[in-house]
Amino acid sequence: MAVNLPIRSSQILAVAVAAVVIGAIALVGFSAVYAGKIYPGVSVDGMYLGGLDKAAAEREIQTQATQYNSQQILVTYGGTSLTVPVSGLGVKYSTAGVVAAIQYGRQGSLAEQLRARVRSLFGRPTVLADYSYSDAALAPVIAKIGDAVTQPVANAALSFSGGQVAVVPSQPGYRLDRGLLTEAIDNQLAGMNDQAVTANVYAVAPTIDEATLTAAKHQADAYVVAPITAQANGAAKLIDQPTILSWVDITATTAGSRSELGLDPLQSFYPPTEGPTVSLTLNHTKVAAYVAQMADALNRAPRNAVLSMQNGTLTVVQASQTGLSVDLSTATGQLMKVLDGSAAARTITLPTTVTQAAVNENNLASLGITDQISSGNTTFPGSSANRITNVTVGARQFNDVLLSPGQVFSFGQILGPVGPEQGYKPGLVILGNHEENQYGGGLCQVATTAFRAALLAGLPINQRSNHSYAVSFYTSPYGVPGVDATIFYPQVDLKFTNDTGHYILIQTSISGSSLTFNYYGTKTKTGVIVPPHFVYGTTDATKPSQTVFQRQIQDLSGNVVKTDTFTQSYASSTDFPIEQTSNGA
Repeated sequence: MAVNLPIRSSQILAVAVAAVVIGAIALVGFSAVYAGKIYPGVSVDGMYLGGLDKAAAEREIQTQATQYNSQQILVTYGGTSLTVPVSGLGVKYSTAGVVAAIQYGRQGSLAEQLRARVRSLFGRPTVLADYSYSDAALAPVIAKIGDAVTQPVANAALSFSGGQVAVVPSQPGYRLDRGLLTEAIDNQLAGMNDQAVTANVYAVAPTIDEATLTAAKHQADAYVVAPITAQANGAAKLIDQPTILSWVDITATTAGSRSELGLDPLQSFYPPTEGPTVSLTLNHTKVAAYVAQMADALNRAPRNAVLSMQNGTLTVVQASQTGLSVDLSTATGQLMKVLDGSAAARTITLPTTVTQAAVNENNLASLGITDQISSGNTTFPGSSANRITNVTVGARQFNDVLLSPGQVFSFGQILGPVGPEQGYKPGLVILGNHEENQYGGGLCQVATTAFRAALLAGLPINQRSNHSYAVSFYTSPYGVPGVDATIFYPQVDLKFTNDTGHYILIQTSISGSSLTFNYYGTKTKTGVIVPPHFVYGTTDATKPSQTVFQRQIQDLSGNVVKTDTFTQSYASSTDFPIEQTSNGA
């Protein structure tokens, strides 16, 4: 018969004490063996460093980092792959990780240290990391893979083929999970791992499939039952059925959740009780845009008749043209209405408004162009062939120009572009502190002539600049410089206002080396130029000078009603040397 003897508490205590002593001896011995060294099981940046001292561990980190920097990470996606050089990611592995490894099991509370040492004693792995990489370098890699992987989702669509509406099948889309790929590459770098990474690609389902759209196709059939004829101004345009179909919007509506339908709120996480439904509607904005496009082809601004004074008679040399504009809002409403109608009523007449030109064949008498109100003249003997060409081409731009009452004449705006395309040649112009050859050199002759005619017509001068130095062409017939105007649009312009209360017709002519501007209108006043005189200086253009002249405005009885004074200063002509340019001649 066996007898169970009780274990005394003193024996248990002795065993426990012995175990603690043995454990302590083991830990002390373990610590002594690894004094100044990294405990077993500790890895930094994927490298096992157990048993190494700080210097050896740092060398190991540097050696492995150098080798890993020459590696490539293979990223696969679908049937394609991309190699990512580690060296291009700006990866840096810090030796600070070695410091953390040395301190492992030697810092913190006694309990924390004992726990860490026990882990190491029994070889349980401890992984540390201390590295960095360039987000700016990795982002283009992720973007490149994303671009290669991405395929937009395509909902089912409508097309017009074979005389009827057809449903184009939907196609799923594909997207790259950029966050997961970034995390995967990050993990590879954390462990200096060069194994292949598979990019996560997920499919995006279309919201409208063929079956759903087919069920709603009949709505589109009604819109495209027949083409539409749009009439306006004696012309007709056929709006075909594919165009009409392009105005139809496809809208998917998903059924509500159970809670939205008044069912148990606890069941609201269930998917919708029904699939999406599709409605086809006419897009008013698209229809309006098409109407605007049609209107652009029909709309036109009214164009004044071109007039000329011939043998004292105002004559039409080019007929006027009425303006035409489509009422966009009304036309759009008409088109929307006919689309909801039957196939038999598919013709609309676009509402238009006709506008008469301000100057037309029927109102010549009301323009007030009855008299010659002034004539300005300049001469240009000895001009070069290029300069004569430029004066001729420029003067032509002002022939038959019509100024309405109150209109401000702008020489530069009427003149327009100046270049070889318009027939101009290189000629000398004053620019800043020098002269150089530019296309249109000599156009100041035209501006000066227009200025003189405006002075003699008594018109208010809004803007005018004299030349930088006295030019001989503009001293005649006064013998003294002063009555001149320069032009370099848009910086320098000549402007005056038609304040006669009637239209003014400008006509130009050249005879030999003489240019004339004639202004026709209703004569209500006269401008008289009191010839210029020197304030200082002489006719020697190489010396600075200043001149002044007056313009008296007289009524038809000869009474002076206003006097304008014009003062102009000229520098020495020698201050403006000629510089050659690429287009100079």
